[in-house]
Amino acid sequence: MPYSCIIVEDQPHVAQYLAQYLIQTGRYMVMGMANNVAAAEALLGAMQPDLLLLDVYLPDGNGLELMKTHQDKLQKTEVFLLTAAKEVQVLEQAMKLGVSDFLVKPILQSRLEQALQNFENRHKQLSGASELTQTVVDQFFSRQSDGKAQRLPKGVDGLTLQKIQQVFTAAPKDSLSAQQVGDTVGVSRSTARRYLEYLLETEELIAEQVYGNVGRPERCYRLR
Repeated sequence: MPYSCIIVEDQPHVAQYLAQYLIQTGRYMVMGMANNVAAAEALLGAMQPDLLLLDVYLPDGNGLELMKTHQDKLQKTEVFLLTAAKEVQVLEQAMKLGVSDFLVKPILQSRLEQALQNFENRHKQLSGASELTQTVVDQFFSRQSDGKAQRLPKGVDGLTLQKIQQVFTAAPKDSLSAQQVGDTVGVSRSTARRYLEYLLETEELIAEQVYGNVGRPERCYRLR
């Protein structure tokens, strides 16, 4: 049975692109589309989709505020945030509200498909589990690859890893230091560096020396 989806996006060409792609996969059914908060509230009042694609800035309000207002209606709904914004506070608020993924405009088809595959893998893992074990939890929060759960080394927690990955997904062209990443997700600089070096080993990130106005060059990381 297809996954149900609602798209909240005020740019018609973006909304149409997302709807067409979802429908063409044969795995999703677009239940409704809205281009502002008022229309989105009406849709969420009438149905509870499996997936919500939600723009941050809308003509009559903010997507994050919409999530706050309707947290009870979104308990069984995963949210992908659609944004061109790179402000750290947007990312921080989104993670606190439980956003599953971030799609930065212009949205790449490969990145959209990756987000959908991760969403589907999470649903399959939970629906196929008879009880909640640590393995199920770790698989749920870890990045998926080829439909199989990635094994994480000792000292690397799946949830923290996902949060750090989301920092770079929200700002794909930015080079960030361990301190900046740690401040964003709420961990120490040394903890952030451990995760960043792991993502470097898995070739998800690349490292570079960034020279500031004063002092020694700083090791920073960005998406490959």
